[in-house]
Amino acid sequence: MAKELTSLVDSIEGLRLADETTKWTGSASSCPSPTQQALVEAIRTLIQSCEATSAHAQLESLAESTHTPSGQDIAKLSSLRRKVTALARIAETFSDATERYIIAYITSLAGPGTLVRKMLSHFHNKLRSIARDVLNSTSDDSNVLREILEICYNQALHTSGTLHSDDYFIPLGEASLEWPYDPDFESEEYYEHEERLAVDDGYAEVFRVRCERKSEKERQQREEWIRFWVQALNKCPDGPTLFYPPASRLPQCHLADVPRYLFRAFDDGSSGRSDHYIVASMESISATSGRSRVDLFSRTEEEATAMLHGHLTKSCFKGDDADNLMSWSSSLLFVIQYAIWRCHQRGCDPSEIEICMVDTRKFPRGQFARDMSLLRAYREAPGLNESMRKFFDFRLGNAIYDNGEYLSQGVLHHAGRSSMASLAQLIRAGLHNLYHEFADPAAMGLWTNRVRDLRLRWAIERTTTQLEIQTAVEMARACFNRFDASDIALLLLSFKNRKLRALPTIGMFQISKVTIAKRGFSKAQERRRNPNDGGPDEVQRYMTIAETMMPRDRDGWNAIRWFSSTSQLLEEVLECS
Repeated sequence: MAKELTSLVDSIEGLRLADETTKWTGSASSCPSPTQQALVEAIRTLIQSCEATSAHAQLESLAESTHTPSGQDIAKLSSLRRKVTALARIAETFSDATERYIIAYITSLAGPGTLVRKMLSHFHNKLRSIARDVLNSTSDDSNVLREILEICYNQALHTSGTLHSDDYFIPLGEASLEWPYDPDFESEEYYEHEERLAVDDGYAEVFRVRCERKSEKERQQREEWIRFWVQALNKCPDGPTLFYPPASRLPQCHLADVPRYLFRAFDDGSSGRSDHYIVASMESISATSGRSRVDLFSRTEEEATAMLHGHLTKSCFKGDDADNLMSWSSSLLFVIQYAIWRCHQRGCDPSEIEICMVDTRKFPRGQFARDMSLLRAYREAPGLNESMRKFFDFRLGNAIYDNGEYLSQGVLHHAGRSSMASLAQLIRAGLHNLYHEFADPAAMGLWTNRVRDLRLRWAIERTTTQLEIQTAVEMARACFNRFDASDIALLLLSFKNRKLRALPTIGMFQISKVTIAKRGFSKAQERRRNPNDGGPDEVQRYMTIAETMMPRDRDGWNAIRWFSSTSQLLEEVLECS
């Protein structure tokens, strides 16, 4: 790290502007011991040099435009060109040193001589490329490190990622094959080995155990690679606290897939802190011990179950200082009714209730965890008392009250990955026109039971009017304009069970209603088979149509962009009356 900091300082320290010429002074050996202050001063020197050169260039350009060029002008331009070239050279060197400094920081997080350190060395060029891309594209310097680590984590997770462990272990495994086990040798020893496996049970058993141990060791090493990036993010300033269930401790825990969009309603009376930039837990804003950076899965079972139970049963207007969880929902229907209920309970204006919508694709895996996944992971914990056990069983066994709850931990930075709207904005944009039930004064003091009743009422299949489509599109554009209007309008319209067109035309293709129904039924069956999936009816309706009708790319859903008109697209999908 010290070497990289020296390089950063040296990249700038030699540049001085004096008497309109560029001079190189000093060297690495003559620099004082590098410190952060030295780096700040060196950067200030570079900025001053750039500003001076820029001002000089503007003056020369002005002078050139007001009189006939002369030999003296050419000499001045040549001098200025030398300065600009020197600055460009310094900028390139500085950029290179910045990348190396970032990689040195990441490498310093792994212990010397460890497998992770070797893997970081193996992926060095790819890490540099990721750092360079983020530095070139970011508009938020304060979050550069977090963005780099999040991308590295995602690239390490996905099998097609540039940092996936296969790129390290597969060549290593191929290189370590020795006779007589490598079939490429096609030697007498290889065939003898194969024959002994077939006839000698003892030999075969020893070989099987040996292979299993090798496979288990590699599995643990691969998990160590992922764990490194989780911990690196956790140590990063403003980094996320991810849900990461170690396979060695919780082999039965499998976190459910997270829907593309999650929602959260809040106001000044909500627990923790929620605003246009962050969502922070009570523990993260009240504790000084740093416990909010401790993953739920890294806590004792007793502490984890107590926190989970306490959070899911707490009052909506206060929270425990030790609560490190914050709630989200995949159901916008549920969140809107919750916002109406909060507004009624507090007697406040709808403009005071905010709804935050996040695109989960822009967050690292593990940022959100399904409540059902966590409840299943801890339902057999020895520390559960009878009251806790009954609550866990109730939540897991009553699908009618499943509102698609997801949880985040610690501090979540959502700026740039979210869209915000107040309840008042939704109403002004046409919420009551699209769903007049939300305007019913008698139901404003109701919440979960009201949502249950609306789902039952809206489960009956019906056609859609063009006015409904137009209203949904206008709401999407007015309230959640950071996201694709077609996508959000479809999500809003999915509150009701709507008939689909018999032959929706998608480009050159026509997909029959039967095909869509079969795909939808198949996906519903798949979700029922997997207890971690599913969710509220309206969320499943949206996901089924979206997954069926939208093209896919490696990042997930593409926004629907086949037609120039958003309303026309939805009319092609939904049966209109």
